[in-house]
Amino acid sequence: MKLNLKSYSGVMLAWTAFLHTIVGIIIYREQIADIASDGFINAVKPQLHAGRAAAFWFLMAGVLMFMLARLMNWLIRVKGTVVPKFVGVYLLALSLIGVFFMPVSGFWLVIPQAIIIIRK
Repeated sequence: MKLNLKSYSGVMLAWTAFLHTIVGIIIYREQIADIASDGFINAVKPQLHAGRAAAFWFLMAGVLMFMLARLMNWLIRVKGTVVPKFVGVYLLALSLIGVFFMPVSGFWLVIPQAIIIIRK
């Protein structure tokens, strides 16, 4: 029996999003604590708090990645369709851009996932 990795693309991206978020919480724990101690509302002013802004966008990227993963999983499991190739193309392009600007990062994790989606 052949394992169809494409049918697990949503699950793989969800795990990547989970890992991304956990790493973000660990790396940015001080900035997150500062945001919390300032009451969350208006606690991230990029011009004053670059570290807080980085923490916010790092965690927001994890949430957005998880949303995409859930949508992909819904397409596969509920609708019984495949994830469109253009999703893989966009993920690949985003990952390659990320790797170019930040070679020491988790962008590498998404490249094989994107290729799985693109492949026939």
